[in-house]
Amino acid sequence: MFLTRMALDVNREETRELLSDAGRMQREIRSAFAGGNIQPLFRLENISGRLWLVVLSRLRPSLFSLHERYGYLGAFPSWETFDYDQDLELAEDGTTWNFELNASPVGIAPDPDPAWLEPYRLNQWLERQGRQSGFILKAADVTHAEWRPVDEGAFLLLADWNGVLTVTSQETFAWAVSSGFGNGRENGAGLMTVARNNTYWES
Repeated sequence: MFLTRMALDVNREETRELLSDAGRMQREIRSAFAGGNIQPLFRLENISGRLWLVVLSRLRPSLFSLHERYGYLGAFPSWETFDYDQDLELAEDGTTWNFELNASPVGIAPDPDPAWLEPYRLNQWLERQGRQSGFILKAADVTHAEWRPVDEGAFLLLADWNGVLTVTSQETFAWAVSSGFGNGRENGAGLMTVARNNTYWES
């Protein structure tokens, strides 16, 4: 598995258009892989005052085209890729990790249910996911939750968590992280990153 991040220059008009079009975002990310037939996990994340595209994939992507159209042209390359298998191999049974997660418990719905925005309900869902995914949730803070319009008459529930977990089954946990959590993965949901420190990324 490879974990990649690329800084997006939100001052560019083309970048703003990309951020407002979920379908275009999917196509552009898929184009970073040979053949364009891979649907990796991805999310948008604010890191050190910039907006970053974060991608988790089984193959190493080439983001040169995305950099040319949406990145900071004064800096090359504007992306970096890490071997994420090394971290997942360290996530042995009984080890404790900080995590960040963006997921959609219910996916797309025509009528947004405000009850799903309650942190208690979202954390209940995440606890159930943990039991199925090889970890116990030790602490979780819902940092953001919203029903986001993705199409005419359709909304996607998106929630962000920061927290702490303990691995109970390394094999199950690694599979769950690589596969993604919840629904809406094609719309930038389901990606978990884990780290020993507060965040995976250095400032």
